[in-house]
Amino acid sequence: MSQHASRSGGELLVDTLAEQGVTRVSCVPGESYLPVLDALREAPIEVDVCRHEAGAGNMAVATGKLTGRAGVAMVTRGPGAMHAAISVHTAEQDAVPMLLLIGQVALRDRERGGFQEMNYHEVFGSVAKWVVSLDTVERIPETIARAFRIAEGGRPGPVVIEMPEDVLAETAAVAAVPRIEPLTAAPTPAAVAQIRERLRLAKRPLVLLGRSTWSQETADAALAFAERYELPTLAAFRCQDYIDNTSAYYGGHVGLGTDAALAARLEEADVILAVGGHIGDAETKGYEILGPKPGRTLIHVAASEMDVDRYLQATIAVQATPRAFFDAMLGAAGEPPVAASGARRDWVSTVRSEEVARSIPPVQSDDLLSAIMTQLADELPADAIVANGAGNYAVWVHQFVKYRRYGTQLAPASGAMGFGLPAGIAGGLVHPDRQVVVFAGDGCFSMAMTEMGVLRSSGVPAVVVIVNNGIYGTIRLHQERRYPGRVSATSFENPDFVMLAQAFGFTAERVTTADDFMRVYRAAIASGEAAVIEVVVDPLRSTPSVRLDELA
Repeated sequence: MSQHASRSGGELLVDTLAEQGVTRVSCVPGESYLPVLDALREAPIEVDVCRHEAGAGNMAVATGKLTGRAGVAMVTRGPGAMHAAISVHTAEQDAVPMLLLIGQVALRDRERGGFQEMNYHEVFGSVAKWVVSLDTVERIPETIARAFRIAEGGRPGPVVIEMPEDVLAETAAVAAVPRIEPLTAAPTPAAVAQIRERLRLAKRPLVLLGRSTWSQETADAALAFAERYELPTLAAFRCQDYIDNTSAYYGGHVGLGTDAALAARLEEADVILAVGGHIGDAETKGYEILGPKPGRTLIHVAASEMDVDRYLQATIAVQATPRAFFDAMLGAAGEPPVAASGARRDWVSTVRSEEVARSIPPVQSDDLLSAIMTQLADELPADAIVANGAGNYAVWVHQFVKYRRYGTQLAPASGAMGFGLPAGIAGGLVHPDRQVVVFAGDGCFSMAMTEMGVLRSSGVPAVVVIVNNGIYGTIRLHQERRYPGRVSATSFENPDFVMLAQAFGFTAERVTTADDFMRVYRAAIASGEAAVIEVVVDPLRSTPSVRLDELA
């Protein structure tokens, strides 16, 4: 006879989440998982109730990035699952651990075409690391624990779990599974020696930090590695907080719209050491650069074999987590094998000086965002969390904000609009002692503005900056380049964002100058409460260096 008290499937699920260290979940409630909602009443887990499932999922993604443990979102079946699908895609693209729990029809009714029924194995099979159904109440604890192991191990990513409503109501006398830790891999001594020799012979090496398991300790190790081996280090698309941007060894970030000088340096490099992630189109200008080249060595360190050889064949491939790799390289016996240190230092200095130059905003009277970012970047604390979604406004954020600590950049590599606001809320809940600034374009904000209610109830004192240009700016830029003068489907009408924010109970103001922005921003920070700043910008100013009316 079991010594454990009989509990419902919903209670077993929630108790196992608690055993795995989950302290909060985000959700939009649904009748398909009522036993779970009921069990949460008695659990030591906070519940963030969102207005839209995309917001709930995005909060879980942000939590996963900030904590290193899988963020958890719960949604109902059918429409709820499809609304949350965007966050699963973001978790996969960004290599972030996440669990999405979805209500499901009763097992006895499966494949009858019931209300809101879907086959989630088929729907999410191409994007999730694992899709599983809780078909047996006794196995709920082991399945949930294994989901954490899979989500957090190797290349982190999303796991989708369907919860048949009849199984959640059944009872069983089984134990919750204690907290598990993800599996890790480390480089062999032979691989360390081989890489050290390649770095010794390199004349123009570059390190590229990509999406993988990361932490502040990993960022510190990455910087120590760059310093010891005298290696200019770049961040992949939206991985800028993987290393201190103020370091003399930081050379900038590669992504959509990579600076031409930096792209040229990538082409010049004779050794590229990619640590984490895969080399994708964002890092290669649509697979135009970093192709196979005689004399070029690619050393690829990845936690999963699925990240290697997806575009450029690796000369040396090592399966290891970034932290294990850096620790092994730093702990290798002997002095760092750097040949021709004078030439190496000149290369480091060149890459760094070009990054410093492009980080200085141009002085142009029509470029309000550059003027704002110049002042704001100087005032942001080193641990401030800066969250954003997708849109041309993000170019200014990424180019001029200096990320100095890990977990300060919440930005989707998936290019998902509407990510910034729920991510910023999650950031403030995970780190209530840190300042949070959310950037969103008017189109981006409109996709998540229902979560203003969550911001209000959370008490997170985030400053939400809405960049209003009245267009889908990124699409308009591509449109003007390919079809000059033929504008189509990229303009829209906005609500009064100030009145909207005030309706939610926030202080809000519309500004058109940098001085007014800083005045409102400083007042918001001093108040200790959330506030909204609408920045009205020229729609023709597409990026710091591009105006739409000058493209012809």
